[in-house]
Amino acid sequence: MAAPNDIFRKALALHQGGVLAPAQALYAQVLALDPRHFDSLHLMGLALVQSGEAAKGVELIRRAIALRPGFAEAHYNLGNALLTLGRPAEALESLRQALALKPGDAQCHLEAGNALKDLKRGEEAIAAYDVALRLDPRLAEAHNNRGIALRDGGRPDEALADYDAALRLRPRYAEAHSNRGNALKELGRLEEALACHDRAIALRPAYAEAHYNRANALAEMGRSDAALESFDAALRLRPDYAEAQHNKAQLLLGLGRFGEGFGLYHWRWKSPAFSSARPPLALPAWDGRADGPVLLWGEQGIGDEILHASLLSLLPEGLSATLAVDRRLLAIFRRSFPQVRVIDGALPPEGHFTAQAALGDLGHLLHADAARIAARRMPFLRADAARRDGLRLDNPFLARRPVCGLSWKSANKKFGAEKSLRLIDLAPLIATPGMSFVNLQYGEVEDEIAEVRAALGVSVHQGEGLDVFNDIDGLLALVDLCDAVLTTSNVTAHLAGALAKRGVVLAPSGKGCLWYWQGGPNDLWYPSLRRIAQDRAGQWQAAIRMAATAIKDSP
Repeated sequence: MAAPNDIFRKALALHQGGVLAPAQALYAQVLALDPRHFDSLHLMGLALVQSGEAAKGVELIRRAIALRPGFAEAHYNLGNALLTLGRPAEALESLRQALALKPGDAQCHLEAGNALKDLKRGEEAIAAYDVALRLDPRLAEAHNNRGIALRDGGRPDEALADYDAALRLRPRYAEAHSNRGNALKELGRLEEALACHDRAIALRPAYAEAHYNRANALAEMGRSDAALESFDAALRLRPDYAEAQHNKAQLLLGLGRFGEGFGLYHWRWKSPAFSSARPPLALPAWDGRADGPVLLWGEQGIGDEILHASLLSLLPEGLSATLAVDRRLLAIFRRSFPQVRVIDGALPPEGHFTAQAALGDLGHLLHADAARIAARRMPFLRADAARRDGLRLDNPFLARRPVCGLSWKSANKKFGAEKSLRLIDLAPLIATPGMSFVNLQYGEVEDEIAEVRAALGVSVHQGEGLDVFNDIDGLLALVDLCDAVLTTSNVTAHLAGALAKRGVVLAPSGKGCLWYWQGGPNDLWYPSLRRIAQDRAGQWQAAIRMAATAIKDSP
């Protein structure tokens, strides 16, 4: 019988030649003879990771480390395996143990940066990449991943320099080409972005992420048919690609292809970019029939909860439904949807339920097409009459008609900058003689209101006794007291549309334009509102002039 070390040497030769399965079989023979053979435990674990069985590989590498805790390479390989499994916190711990034993290992600093990047600790990740590059300036991957961390941190212009450095080192680096395209898209340089994705695909035709990135750039350019083709190319390569399925769904919804779009919209739950969490209830998914009682729950923030709640009037007759929402909407929804029991979404739901669904799934469950969406009850929210009367008494300026409500910012963490402007930018409307203006914008806006008063001699009034951010019921009442509303894409737009209030929504072009604002000028979801989009990303002037004319000229 061959000695364990003789078998091990054969296994190692196969492993180094990339012949994994036979190498694993020989490592297993060694371990049958000597279960504590460190090198076979370690390298069989590595071979399992390399062949796609990372969970099994982790267990073997852990056993090896227990035998020889001072072997840096084993800690490094364990860290990489844990990164493969999507466990970056554990990976970082292993990689730091490797670095404690071998602090000058550039590759290990690179992987530690990757773990920190996955943990959304961007500045620490950048620092780790910097160390890796000081130790080995030829690490193209460190430049590429440093660029990703910079872009994730909202610094796409700086990211470009790292992608360029990576490509100088490795001109055929497909990932760096496509990542460079993503940074260019963030900067609004869409044609250049598209060229980068095309280059990445030319280098690696089966690169699903590049097809997905290309689709996103095309969608932002308004080339919807080409974008759908690129989404489909990505999905042929990776049918379970959740981000591609989700973004394709949103594009289809924006095109008014509701059956297809809502049919794919459930993929949002599997997308890492989707922040809403499912409630911790072990209930089956509701199938849309009038069997109950059913728990419905809000997601994605107040604006989306309002939008999707517009479909509640399409629920089957006789359905016993409970709706869990943001507590700031409780009074509004209880008043507006008496057929539904409305509860605080921040508290564990009480009662017996046979099934559950998210509000965002109602479009699919209720077979919402353009005709059914148009048939919803409208307006679907009701303001509190007592609050409305109290605000009218406390704010005499409301008697000077017409009154136009103004909201001009979004607090959306991802797209807020694209959906926001300055109050002074609305001067073409605010300078209109004979019109009163009221602030509907939450946040610190006193300086902007003072700027308008100094520049135009016009007061944008603040509603006395109203916390615009927390008191959504009061804000709804104030919106209802307005004759018209001019707003960007934010909660105020949803409130105005839900009240069927006449008004204009200023929408960004491309990035930041949510799918339900991507229709024609007269919006299907909120028919009283006119959507006016930028003619170019970041350029509001023409849209503002059109909006001012629409507000002044409409009855």
